[in-house]
Amino acid sequence: PKTQGVFGAYFDCDLERNPSWRGNSLNFVFSIKTSGSSLGLDVFRTTGFNNNYQYFNYATKTLPNGLGAGGQLEHFGLWIDSNFTCGSSNSAATFGSEQLSSQREFVIDVIEAWLVRPTDKLDDDGPGGAKKQSVLDANPEAAALLELANRKMYSKTLPDPTLDRDD
Repeated sequence: PKTQGVFGAYFDCDLERNPSWRGNSLNFVFSIKTSGSSLGLDVFRTTGFNNNYQYFNYATKTLPNGLGAGGQLEHFGLWIDSNFTCGSSNSAATFGSEQLSSQREFVIDVIEAWLVRPTDKLDDDGPGGAKKQSVLDANPEAAALLELANRKMYSKTLPDPTLDRDD
């Protein structure tokens, strides 16, 4: 079902493919409500009820495949399916949050992802001073997720700038 709304989650820890819960108590979910000409921001921080902060999994047959925040398996506070076209939202004790979307299940119109702090995965040098890697090489899980979502990975088509070229 097509619904209107702006809502999301902040993950303090890097996303890593793992069929179990990760993250920490700095994670939160939020919704932005509009009423006439005014905006309202609802932020739901962790309650300490459980440690179900973030879930990221794909390519498994027995567990949910996608990205989740709070709640429990199959009943996430915020859920984005691995195809990035639909999701769902439920109330979640993890954040003491209400359902973020106007309807439980929704169709995704736009997704934004922001990196708001440095990540260990993007260091200039690898262990022992190894050669720099592209973002897709350094994050194979992210590359696989982009592939699942049928998104073009532009850096895969760029030549390696460290190779000598004969002109």
